[in-house]
Amino acid sequence: MTEVLPGRRAHPKVDYIYLAVVIMSFPGYPLVAAFATLFDLPNTPISLAMRALNFCLALLLIVGGIASRRGRGASVLLLLLALFWGAYVVRLYVDTLYEPLFLGKEVSYYWVWAIGGCLVPMLGLAMRSSRPEQADDYFRWLYVATFAGCFLSIFLATGTVSNEAGMEYESGRMRLEALNPIALGHLGAMLVVLSAWALLFHRPWARGSRRLFLLFGMAIGAYVLLAANSRGPVLAVLACFLFLLCFVSFRYKFAVMAFLVVGALAVVPLSMYLQEAHNINAFGRLFGMSLEEHAQQSSRLDLYASALEVFWTNPWLGGAMEDPSTLGYPHNVIVESFMALGFFVTVLFIGVLVALCYRAAVLFRRYPQYGWPALLFLQYLIGAQFSGSLYGSTFMWCAIGLLLSFGDQTREKMFQVSRAAMQVRPRLERQTW
Repeated sequence: MTEVLPGRRAHPKVDYIYLAVVIMSFPGYPLVAAFATLFDLPNTPISLAMRALNFCLALLLIVGGIASRRGRGASVLLLLLALFWGAYVVRLYVDTLYEPLFLGKEVSYYWVWAIGGCLVPMLGLAMRSSRPEQADDYFRWLYVATFAGCFLSIFLATGTVSNEAGMEYESGRMRLEALNPIALGHLGAMLVVLSAWALLFHRPWARGSRRLFLLFGMAIGAYVLLAANSRGPVLAVLACFLFLLCFVSFRYKFAVMAFLVVGALAVVPLSMYLQEAHNINAFGRLFGMSLEEHAQQSSRLDLYASALEVFWTNPWLGGAMEDPSTLGYPHNVIVESFMALGFFVTVLFIGVLVALCYRAAVLFRRYPQYGWPALLFLQYLIGAQFSGSLYGSTFMWCAIGLLLSFGDQTREKMFQVSRAAMQVRPRLERQTW
């Protein structure tokens, strides 16, 4: 394989199977939901076909990546993730097949989402060891797909829903027929985060026309983000900008602060427009209440307390994969892990998440021009603390796989790149970021 020298980019060598898994794992389902709404098609069979194709392609990536070399850190994290998932699969088996509990959904639902939607795609992405600069070869496709999903959602999303009696009412939150407000909000958040990163660091798109395209994408993403009216995606975006503020070099900090200031100023008129045009009180819901008041209103504290009561019934091995009193998950993956898997496995899980956060920080600090996988990981990790479940947080698990893939940099590869940099100097001594 041809080494990529600092200051130069070889011709992109895109693994189209990997690219397909990336696209289907992130903006894939929102795109399917948008097209199903646009052409008045049934969403379920199309989305199931996409999930099945993603599952098969991810299996191919797993088989192809078994013999590949990867860094020691990535190997250790993969081993720890395997231990965590081994424990979770045992819990799935016990609660759904061995000693079936009364669950909120069909047994097949948990297995399809946990294995087919989370575990296999995560492993498919993680098993491919990639140098950080190879993230450039996939960004344009991911961005265009995310942009298309958000653009269609502006015209197709609605805040009108029907109750059990068939009466329609304004919910105050935009959604698609097959895409809830939280998922729609994260789609907009992803476009905002990717646009901001590309404006700062993506030199292939440094020309004026492409920068205008990125600014337009950021505006569309911000509109979808606020129209969805979900607090989790907004907090995830803020966390990503704070991450940027902490880990970018000094000359970029002013640009990040400018994004934050302009975004804060734009919230007021955009919220007023949403209120007048669609009866969406985004400003009041997102910023008019404290976190404690919002948690009380949405009963999240009750969900946490109930889940922790299940944990205390068996603190070492966990009590159940779902709360028997609510027949649901507590909307926080760490609390759910305590409930389902007990103290020791949850400590392992928290340790893995901390190590992944450190890995994301190192990747972005060393290679900010290839750091978008770190930002996606942070966004969906934060989102999973507000509305995620272990078996249903497909975006979080796939973002973990993406980070493990592009964050891998073995000592041998680092030595080869350093040696090449000493032998061949970039033209005019210009850096690439």
